[in-house]
Amino acid sequence: MCHYLNPLNFYTLFVFSVFFSASAKPKKIMSYDDMEPLPLIFDFTEEDIDDQWIVVNDNVMGGRSEGGYSFRKNRLIFSGNTNTNGGGFSSIRTNPTNFYLADRTGLHIRFKGDGRTYKLGVRIEGKSVSYRSNFTSGNGWQEVRVPFNEMDVSWRGRPLSKEEHPLIKSKIRSIEFMIYDKQDGPFKLQVDWIKSY
Repeated sequence: MCHYLNPLNFYTLFVFSVFFSASAKPKKIMSYDDMEPLPLIFDFTEEDIDDQWIVVNDNVMGGRSEGGYSFRKNRLIFSGNTNTNGGGFSSIRTNPTNFYLADRTGLHIRFKGDGRTYKLGVRIEGKSVSYRSNFTSGNGWQEVRVPFNEMDVSWRGRPLSKEEHPLIKSKIRSIEFMIYDKQDGPFKLQVDWIKSY
């Protein structure tokens, strides 16, 4: 289904309590050695993964682009068609949740694109600004690491000062993908997993 807008031991009990108390959060893979979460954020096998993402396209400002997400073979598919006459962007993002990224350096993804340029970003609690970095895609499977401190901050496409709007990692509540490369036409980005590092 494709979503478009617009168109028992102690350790075992502990692990179960974590999973069931956070059923609305992305799955955290636990290590029995130290009980610390490993860096996997999404592998798109989560039972409720379909409900954890939303679509925001340029039609919120009168644009004509179409885009959305679907899941196939445990992969996130971000696809659609951009139209620069009135906006030219499409994006998907997670519903707000705590990803516990305070001590992490950035995001690490495995993806397959179509040669176009995409953006990977985050949003923080209590603010409407976005923090994003561009990454280019070839035709094969690739990996990229995006440091939080290299993300640019903006509000509705307008650049803002990092000093005035610092990215507070402990307040990251949403992860997003966006395409806004000022080109018309179809796009497709496949994401195998999202990790932190």
